[in-house]
Amino acid sequence: MKKEDNNTFPASDWFDLNFLGGFVNSDSSIKRKFNEQNLKVDDSRLSSRVLNHWYESGIITDNRPNGKGWKKFSLTEIVWVNIVFKLRSFGLDLKRIKEVKDHIDIYNSIDKTSNCPLLDFYMYVAIFSKIPVKLVVFESGQAEIVRQIDIDLANHIGLIKEDFISIDINKLLNKLFTKKNIETDYLGYADIPKSHLIKQIEDSISAEDITSITIKMKDEDYIIDEKFLLKDRVKANALMSVLKFGELIEKKNAGKSTYQLTNKKKIKRDNP
Repeated sequence: MKKEDNNTFPASDWFDLNFLGGFVNSDSSIKRKFNEQNLKVDDSRLSSRVLNHWYESGIITDNRPNGKGWKKFSLTEIVWVNIVFKLRSFGLDLKRIKEVKDHIDIYNSIDKTSNCPLLDFYMYVAIFSKIPVKLVVFESGQAEIVRQIDIDLANHIGLIKEDFISIDINKLLNKLFTKKNIETDYLGYADIPKSHLIKQIEDSISAEDITSITIKMKDEDYIIDEKFLLKDRVKANALMSVLKFGELIEKKNAGKSTYQLTNKKKIKRDNP
């Protein structure tokens, strides 16, 4: 059984719409180009001995006829090979790198065109949108490919519990594909239009006396519970009176009362 991840990123309508709702179901020429296995890797670090070790460890797939001859790579595989070299330079052994691969291969079974749709998708985002994209690897081995804005938001609301290392996918692509200048906006990415959910989270965390936010998905909606802790009964009752759906609980400790108030909200997903 896969262990539960310690670090989470807020559910993203942007991801649902662009990846799950579009990219994995497409058969675009760019995605096919990413996956054409017609390239050789001219890198002294990738010897036949290293390749065979990686085949055995499951780091890359050996799809040579009868397992003989030199392997030809796709663009995506070349990017992945360079990610592996980066992770090795950070001190990760092949077992840890295989865990990273397992995390980013999670959507492989639902895409018939791409061998690693998650990496393909974020390569596409990095190349064509100027949005900063990072591969992050946490202390526990959990790995994610996400936009920088998703990392910032998850950090801001306390959803990231561990330290992590990161690889800048935009910079990596620029080094590999020197004929194409991949522009990246490292300052203006926060101006990307925000989904209803992100706007709601930002409103919630700025509220006075709030202690936690819980978000769940149910059918076509997000169910959001905002929890407040107040010491003043009048203030607690006043806040409760303006809520559409809520719950107020009085707690006593050594004769002193505090008031836990839960505000329940429901908002439509941008891409149900």
